[in-house]
Amino acid sequence: MVQIRDELLDGKMAPRTWLREEQIAERLEVGRYTVRSAIERLVSVGLLVHERNRGVYVSPISPERVESLFETRKVIEVGSLRLFLGSGTDLSEFKAHAKMLGSFDETTPWHTVIEAHNDFHRAIVVAGGNSRLLDTYDRYQDDLQFMLSFLGRVHTVDIFGTNHVLLAEEICRGSPKAIEFLEYDLSEFGVPPLLEALAELEGIDTR
Repeated sequence: MVQIRDELLDGKMAPRTWLREEQIAERLEVGRYTVRSAIERLVSVGLLVHERNRGVYVSPISPERVESLFETRKVIEVGSLRLFLGSGTDLSEFKAHAKMLGSFDETTPWHTVIEAHNDFHRAIVVAGGNSRLLDTYDRYQDDLQFMLSFLGRVHTVDIFGTNHVLLAEEICRGSPKAIEFLEYDLSEFGVPPLLEALAELEGIDTR
């Protein structure tokens, strides 16, 4: 069911939250079989975890999981950026995503911000022109959106948008500094704040 997936990707269900089929079915006014099928699909992609004789809960997000995903992103995105930076590649789609991110304010729903953010970063990989890199990148999109749904606890929409507008300006200029900006975005701007947000949710000291 799309509703359950959307609630997960919007950060409405904290990691380790236990789910009950009957409660979800009643709330969404659907049959338990429909809910069970949706849960099985979400377990298969790693957003939910099933424990025999206990039930299903929202997948925990460990520091190792965060760091692994962001390291993978860095390899793919920075590699793609190096392929096209300063080459005259058409960046119109990329510019459109950057403009959208810069137009948001604090009234914009966080899931809308994250969707635009993911489109922005995916456009970097698209511009690289390597289909295998793009295929690999796309496999992680649900996991990425799930993680970033909690980033709004520590970043404001304005700061988030401004950081990406500055990155976009460097990329569009073909500046070598764009690589430094992207690496900063994927490491310092992304990982520590996300770990901080998750620590607040789970009561874990990530330092």
